[in-house]
Parts: sequence; structure tokens; C-alpha cells
Amino acid sequence: MAQPSNPEHVLLNGQTLEGGGQLVRIAIGLSALTGRPVSIENIRANRPGKTGLKRSHATAVKLLADVSGSQVTGGQVGSQFMSFVPRTERMNGPLVDLTQTVVQSKYDINISTAGAICLVFQALYPYMLYAGSQAPVPFIRVKITGGTNPSKSPSFDYASQVMAPNFAKLGLPPLEIILHERGWSSGPVCLGAMTFLIHPLGSKDGQGDGPSIERSNVEGRTSTANKFPKIDLMAHENGKITQIDLTVLAPDYVNVDTDGLCKKCTLRDYITQTTRQKLRSAMRKIHPSTFALQTPSRESSNDDAEPELPVPFRIHTSEATYHHSHVYILLVAHTSSGFRIGHDILGSLGSHKKQNGQKGRNKQRLTKDDRHAERDVFSAATELARGCVEGFMQEISNVNPDESDATTPTTKTCLDQHMRDQIVVFEALGEACHTGTISEVANTREDGRDWTLHTRTAQWVCRQVLGGINV
Repeated sequence: MAQPSNPEHVLLNGQTLEGGGQLVRIAIGLSALTGRPVSIENIRANRPGKTGLKRSHATAVKLLADVSGSQVTGGQVGSQFMSFVPRTERMNGPLVDLTQTVVQSKYDINISTAGAICLVFQALYPYMLYAGSQAPVPFIRVKITGGTNPSKSPSFDYASQVMAPNFAKLGLPPLEIILHERGWSSGPVCLGAMTFLIHPLGSKDGQGDGPSIERSNVEGRTSTANKFPKIDLMAHENGKITQIDLTVLAPDYVNVDTDGLCKKCTLRDYITQTTRQKLRSAMRKIHPSTFALQTPSRESSNDDAEPELPVPFRIHTSEATYHHSHVYILLVAHTSSGFRIGHDILGSLGSHKKQNGQKGRNKQRLTKDDRHAERDVFSAATELARGCVEGFMQEISNVNPDESDATTPTTKTCLDQHMRDQIVVFEALGEACHTGTISEVANTREDGRDWTLHTRTAQWVCRQVLGGINV
């Protein structure tokens, strides 16, 4: 496709870097915020199988276009090319004038599949933070029906325990997330729902430190000059780990004859104990300076405290699921600097023949095949716990470098890798709001080796859309 004649119109190649849906979500969000038209070709061309827009992407595009009054071409499912053209013009700054914008107090979005709810939210959130000041209520309710625990996407648990607290710590307004029902994209697909309570920039509600809203009257019209906060991750201390939380979602199949940690316990209990054991073993290999100096607490009605861990260990969430493919584990570290570092894993445990409902003598005795199947399930559960702990240890092992060498600069940020890519768009918007554009070069104080392909893709999109703005 030829480059658009309008110099403000940005053409993006959807195959760049990660080449997935993240590129689309960030591009349309920035387009709505800046009033700068964006066209994307080769959408999700790097993805195996079906390329083009998925249902969740098309849902986000339509809603964002409706809210911002933008025009969309090619926004249907399967489209490999689309253009997003806002009708709102920029005011004196990089962001659009909101005086003619109408924002509702509630939105109810149905993806109609178990597509990732949090990824639809990712496309809407920056614009809602800015335009939400035009709503007739202190905060906007956005309810989304789809997948709450999808594969390769943020879950409700990660979003509520890691993303929302970190957003607030970095200066964004409070974000509250409510779970109505869980939705899974694996195994027996089922839809769930979440509601996001979005406080706009400048909100005085809640406990956020968002910037205040400045309003000025120009020719009888009120314009909003609220800005995204300037974010410098390297200005924040990494801190030391003060507490670790565990979330386990798994079936309550009974383990009736497995040697190891426990006998006659449920699969959910087995995963909890296995994760704790592997975490305890892995933490012995980490330098003690990673952890805050404190005595682990034993105060817990469920005996959740683990005296052999260097910091308190808490069961944050433990829920029964109803299929062997609906298994989820999340570990979250709290740091002394107020951040959360998380790592999660979603997996399937293969097949499992339930004995509940068997009658007579068959209920009392398991066949040899049953026992093998059960051992396979618990073996798979062990591997999931191991994988989650290993990923978690990679995230926290360098969270607090040895402070004995004061001449060595800190290069690792206070965030985990997945959280890091969620912050890129807000870093860029903060820089654009305060300087009028964004730098073409990444922050050299940060070790780019920690950046994922998603992080690099987000940075590239931000530079393409925000870097050439004339204000």
C-alpha cells in the first residue's frame, strides 16, 4: 500500500517485531488520543494459523471508534488491513480537544468469545483515562464479557494483583477491577466477566497520586488540559521483597495414592504445597539481600505462613475449577518500594477419570489405568508448579542488586517483564505531554536485555505515532 498523502497519517506494518495484536491495540489507542490517523497493513501476519483481526481486536476497535467518534475501515474479524481516522483535532499539545467528546458512565462489552478481556481493556484504557474527565460521574464502569484466564494474556488475577497496584504506584489514578465470573479459553470454553472502574486523570477519588486537572474557558467552551504523568522507571528503587502471595486455581480431584508431599489431598492442595516446597528450595539459592530483614509471621488461621521462607508467604486466592484444563498459578512478590512483581502459568493436566458418582464396588477400587492416569495428572501438576516457580525466580533474582558497590548503576527496573511492556505507552504519553514529542532513542540507563519482544514492539509503535507530532 502506498504511503498516505496526509503527512499526519501514519502507516504501520503489522509484521514489525512481535507482529501481533498488541501493535494494533496501542496504535488505535494513540490515534484516538492524538487525533492522528493510523493505517495498519499485514495485521498479525507473524501469527501462526489465522492472521488478521481476531474477535477481541475487532471488539476493541469498534468500541474505541464509537467512544472517540473515529471512522474505521477494515475493522471486521479477519481483516489484514485497517485504518482508524479520528474526527477530533488536537488542542495546544499532543492530545485531542475533548470539548465535543461525550463519554458515558457505563459500558457493557461482549467479546462473544473467550478472548482476553484484559487485552480489550489495554486498547481502551489510555483513552478512557484521558476522556473520562468528560463523563458525568467520578469514574467509568466498563464491564467486559469474555476470557478472564486466557492463554498468553494477562488474567484477572495478574491484572488485579500486579497491574493495578503498579499503575497507581507510577502515578496513574486508581483502577479497581471486579470479577463476576471466570471465563476460560482452554478446554471447555466458557465466558466470564470483569468490570473495570476507571478513575480519569486528575481524579481525587481513591488513593491515587494522579495529576490535577486544569480547566480553562476559551471562547465560552471548557477545555481540559489534564496530562499523563511523567514516568521514569529508573527513578524508582527496586526495593527488597517483603511478602509473597500465591494464587491457585485447580480442580479438587482427590489424590488417593501418590507418594510425596501429601496423601489423600485434592489436586488444588497438592499444587499449593508443591509450589511452596519448590519456592522454598529455589529461594535458598538467592542472595539474602534480595529480601527484607524480617521474621516470617505464623499468624494465619489456615497456617499459610511458611517459617522456612525468608519472608511471609500468603495464600491470596485458592479456588476450585471444574476441568483438568482449567489450572492457573500466580506468584506475586511485594517489594519495600511499593511495587508488585508477578509471574503466572496456565496449563492443562491432560485427562483424568473422576471417581465421584461411581457406585458399588467400583467406587472402592481403582483400576490400574485409573491409577496411571491419576499419577500423570499429578505429575503434570508438579511440572506446572516448577515452571511457575522458575519463571518467578528469574523475575525476582535481580530485583535488588548488591548495594555494597555504590558505583554500579541499577539497570533492572522495578517491574516484571510482562508489566514492563504494559507501561511503555504511558511512558511515551507522559513524555509527549511534558515535552511535546518523544525521544527516538530508548532510555540508555535501562538494561534493554530485559525487554521482551512485546516491550520493543510497544516502543516502536509509540515512536511512530507520537514521534512525528507537530504541536
